[in-house]
Amino acid sequence: MTASLNITVNASRAELNDYIRSSTDPRGECVALETLFRRLASGTISGNVIAQKAAVAAVRASGTVTLVYSDLAANDTVTVAGITLTCVTGTPNTVQFKKVTDATVTAANLAAAINALATVNIYVSATSALGVVTVTANQSGVVGNLITLAKNAATPGGIAVSGTALAGGTGGANSAPVTYSRGL
Repeated sequence: MTASLNITVNASRAELNDYIRSSTDPRGECVALETLFRRLASGTISGNVIAQKAAVAAVRASGTVTLVYSDLAANDTVTVAGITLTCVTGTPNTVQFKKVTDATVTAANLAAAINALATVNIYVSATSALGVVTVTANQSGVVGNLITLAKNAATPGGIAVSGTALAGGTGGANSAPVTYSRGL
């Protein structure tokens, strides 16, 4: 039987940025988390740790955004995790993606825009293939099913989304939570 442990730390995002970050160094990440827990335990920083265990490993939620190049227009929008990205034909800014030669390249631009936004990439990551962008929750479990997904297209067929939120996230904590508080 596979088991997982979900830990939620209730602290400010600024406090957590020094300890929880995406990296390719798993050992470094474990050391950073160890430091976080030591500081919480000593009262150097305040917060709660809520721990729950699950009987099975959780699955990450996902959703898709499909672009139909011939119907996609400037100012069409896609909203992911509450942040709206706008289709443009000129040079895009940080909350825009560029419509270029075909749906495949345009979808790659949208995926890149999602992954580049710090306000979105903490919740999801995006990949693209053949005009379809797959948006996947970073956190496993049912919590990913709460991440919103929407579109607003001038031509209804220009953008299609798989639903109003990511879906398919399963598992997660199924035990009663245990809260450890320190320094509050």
